[in-house]
Amino acid sequence: MPPPVKPPRGKYGKDEAGCGFLVNVIKSLGFSETNEERQKEKQKIEKEFKRSDQRLNDLVSNHDHELSQVIPLFTQITTEIAASRERIHAVKENLSACKRLLQCRREELKKMWTDAVQHKHVLSMLEQINDLRKVPQIVVNYTSKRQYLHASKTLNDALTLINGPLQEVEGLNDLRSDLIVRRQLLYQRLHEELVQQLYYNSVNEVMSAFQRSNLNRLNTNFTRGMGTRRSTDRIEATSRVRHALKEMSQGVNLLQSEIIEDVDLIDPELSMIYFIAVILECFGMLGKVSEALEKIRIGIQTELLEVVHNTTHHMIDQNLPSNEQYPLLTLLDIIFKQFKAIAKTHALVLKNFLAIVQKYQVVGSQPYDLTDFWSQAQSVLQLLLTDYLDIQNASADDDIQNSYIEPIRNMNSYFLRRKVPSIKKSLFKFDKSANLINKNYSLTDTADPMQKEHRRSASDVSNDNLNFILNATSSKSAGSSFKGSQTNDQRRQKLLICSPDQGVITKVYLPLMTYIQEIEAFMKCKPGQPCSLHDFIDNYIKETFLSKGHNSNLQVCIDTLSKNQEAWRAIISAEEMKELGLTRPVLQSTARVERCLMETKHLIQDLPCFSEELLKTVCCLLKDYREICQAAYRGVVQPDTEDKRIYSVAWLKDEDISRFLKTLPNWTDLKSSSHRLRQGKKLQRHNFEASEEESPLQVQQRNIREAEMLTSNLGEGGISQQEILTDISVLKELAILQESMEWFSMEISGFANELRCPLVNGLSAVPDCAAYVAVKDGTIKVLTNLALEFDELANICLLVLHLEVRVQCFHYLRTNPQNGRVDSFINTKEDVLEPDRQVQILTKRLAEMDEAFSATLHARKTRYIFEGLAHLAARILIQASNYLESIDQVTVQRMCRNALSLQQTLSNITGSREVALDQAKQFYELLCMEPDIILTTIVEQGSQFTEMQYLNALQLSCKARDITDSNTLANYQQRLSDILGAKPFAGVVV
Repeated sequence: MPPPVKPPRGKYGKDEAGCGFLVNVIKSLGFSETNEERQKEKQKIEKEFKRSDQRLNDLVSNHDHELSQVIPLFTQITTEIAASRERIHAVKENLSACKRLLQCRREELKKMWTDAVQHKHVLSMLEQINDLRKVPQIVVNYTSKRQYLHASKTLNDALTLINGPLQEVEGLNDLRSDLIVRRQLLYQRLHEELVQQLYYNSVNEVMSAFQRSNLNRLNTNFTRGMGTRRSTDRIEATSRVRHALKEMSQGVNLLQSEIIEDVDLIDPELSMIYFIAVILECFGMLGKVSEALEKIRIGIQTELLEVVHNTTHHMIDQNLPSNEQYPLLTLLDIIFKQFKAIAKTHALVLKNFLAIVQKYQVVGSQPYDLTDFWSQAQSVLQLLLTDYLDIQNASADDDIQNSYIEPIRNMNSYFLRRKVPSIKKSLFKFDKSANLINKNYSLTDTADPMQKEHRRSASDVSNDNLNFILNATSSKSAGSSFKGSQTNDQRRQKLLICSPDQGVITKVYLPLMTYIQEIEAFMKCKPGQPCSLHDFIDNYIKETFLSKGHNSNLQVCIDTLSKNQEAWRAIISAEEMKELGLTRPVLQSTARVERCLMETKHLIQDLPCFSEELLKTVCCLLKDYREICQAAYRGVVQPDTEDKRIYSVAWLKDEDISRFLKTLPNWTDLKSSSHRLRQGKKLQRHNFEASEEESPLQVQQRNIREAEMLTSNLGEGGISQQEILTDISVLKELAILQESMEWFSMEISGFANELRCPLVNGLSAVPDCAAYVAVKDGTIKVLTNLALEFDELANICLLVLHLEVRVQCFHYLRTNPQNGRVDSFINTKEDVLEPDRQVQILTKRLAEMDEAFSATLHARKTRYIFEGLAHLAARILIQASNYLESIDQVTVQRMCRNALSLQQTLSNITGSREVALDQAKQFYELLCMEPDIILTTIVEQGSQFTEMQYLNALQLSCKARDITDSNTLANYQQRLSDILGAKPFAGVVV
């Protein structure tokens, strides 16, 4: 049964039941006016009283048992309280008695307490001294276990004690000195450990990733043996380290946070974070924070150089340079990744430093920042690039090269015609001897012989020697192989992963710009204020690589071509033709300039930020080469005296003739086929016909128009021997020049078209060097105009060859009445079965020209040169009848034999039957007929010749038959006019 609970004490107010209620009843009875009201009120009160009495009786009856228990308990409690009061009274009396007794022995107890305190303090000092003697060994043990917090705490507490309470103990001076030395040694050990974490452990992951990508994987120098450990142990160790780092950040229980039994179980990155936090905490304990950070800042460059040294040494030990094409790219990539990892570790150090400064209230310390680190890293990269770009030796080489520069002569003097010197044959030649070959090879290694080779007479240079001279000018820029040819011992001694070469910049520029972009982002460089490494690269490329290297080599190339007359005779070899994808040879000089153009193209791709400078240089090169080519052309076609001229060149200078030839369909077809060839469409030999839109009749009419134009332009005059190009080699040179200029024009056009698209170099957003470097439209327009100028020179050469063949036909087939000459095939007494001597010379010349052109020009161009030549020859043969005073059977047979010989030769050249020369034979066969038969033939077969040609035929036929009557001749002429007026042309009119 639960104990009884005392009811809460009631609160009664004047408005509640209790006294207030009784007062209200009295007032109501007092203020009642009648007895009836009092009786009613009385009855009401009695009724309520009875109800309350009944309720009270019920409650008493219900709690009767509880009341019976409460009364005894209350009595017991009252008894115990009275007993307690008696005991307390007795204790007070005893304490009073003790106090009276203690006052009697107070001084004696005080003396005993003082002695006890003194003995306790001495004992504590002895224990502290004993512990101090153990401190050196304890520090050594902690340090060997890498428990630096314990070591620092122990050493710091010992020094605080020995310099504080125990400062006056003279016997501890030696121990004090020893502890100070050990504190410095511990500081040095901590600094070495921090350097190890900063510059070595932080780059382990980079080297491990690099090794995994190569054959030598899992090298023990850079990887941790964690594979054999249980994963649960690693998880537990990692969890403990994270908990320790959390406690260290809160400054709670530092000594317990350091107890890590096996560091190898911890994740390397987490281990590094842990040790850096521990080391900086130790610096704070030892009071070496400012000194440590200053020492770290000063040693950044030295340690980064050591990182570069170790990485290079490692790659050389692994023999990686011989296994990779560009080992320097791999080295730079690894080094920059290492620098980023080291920078990340430095950021962690600085973060912990701020916490240590706030915790230990370090005053006056100014830490370095990551900008200082990246400034030192840029200096290290500059030193590295200085070694591999061979900058120190560049200035010395330039001085040597400048000392041998020759004065530039007038290039036009090399292309003037000179008298052919008498040939003196030597008995022996030594140009193929071993001694000379060795000397030639030595020219690539020394500057003096190379310059002497440039000063040799151009007439003594063979094709092989010319090729050697052209290649020797660029041997200096090419340098040694990028991969390097040094032995391992030499590379180890110099610690260079490849041979120094200025051309290395083309391979490393784009990766370097990517690195520079990241560095400038780290350093938060403002636009227009690049970092020092960016300035270093830009200055080197502008002042050394381009101005003293590439641009200088281009100028040397042009100078060599301008001074060497053999450059316009020497052609490329079959291997070079195959390499360039050509079917016809081009000039070595053109191929050399094209290689310079391609080198510039590759440089633009490798150095996109310098595209404008490179293009300006190459435009100047092309302009100079254009002048050289034009001078070469003039040297071929311009005689040595002003009063003589080459007839074909003079014709071409006539704007009317030039415009007329370029409007003919065969010329437009030729240029359109060249355009299709540029687009990559292959043209077979059977496709070299005229376009489908030009019918055979149109081809015939076009050839007739050309023959009439040339014949009318020549007039009645003839062409002398001095007005034609008699040397086949000269024509071959023109053909090679034409092929070279057209091919070179196509290369320039292709180059210009590629420049119209933005240059993608792999960069994202480099200041002052966008990822998409667009070349200015003005520069592209200059290149396009130069391509058109070279193409125009090629057109001029082809038109000269086209006209020269026709000029020689005029020379060998046509008479010159002003000089009193009669064509050699007229009135000769030689065998009628053989063609005339002049015709034989012409057919031989045509065959020689066809052979020369077939070997040097494309088939479509050769066809263009010889197409329509039969119409011109037939016209000349028919016009020769105008100079005949009489005709006989022998003359007719000879003329037919001449036409047949020309027809056979031209058919062999063009591959089609030249029907125009059949008309010439038919015309001379017509001369053997009677005048009446001639007119009857015209009526039966239709007109095949012009009225003037028929009239000339009638006159010769009448002379052969002694018909001299003027009336008869007039009658024949009238009949001829009537027939031709009524009959349309039925044949080919020549």
